[in-house]
Amino acid sequence: MIRSRLTLVVNNDASYPDDARGMAQKSWSNQFDPYALKTNAPDLWSGYFRARFSSPREVALYCDVSFQTALNWWGAVTAPASHVALLVILTDPGASEYFRTEVARAA
Repeated sequence: MIRSRLTLVVNNDASYPDDARGMAQKSWSNQFDPYALKTNAPDLWSGYFRARFSSPREVALYCDVSFQTALNWWGAVTAPASHVALLVILTDPGASEYFRTEVARAA
């Protein structure tokens, strides 16, 4: 039995400039501090939920989570998991603008 092998093909004929001056930043980690974003996420989400909903109970119903979980988000104890973040971004037209504004203000 012959196993397939991964083969790396290198093209030495292509030349790329070593000098990258004038090129725009492409890495998100160079535009945002990932650690700061992670540590500030509970505060960002708490602000969003307080601006969008009138109580933690409404958050719990909208996001289909327990009242305690919604209370933790409301009080900036924790931030939502990725599936809740996607739910919010996909269903609330104003969510992306809210976070864009808040992150820009904090930066």
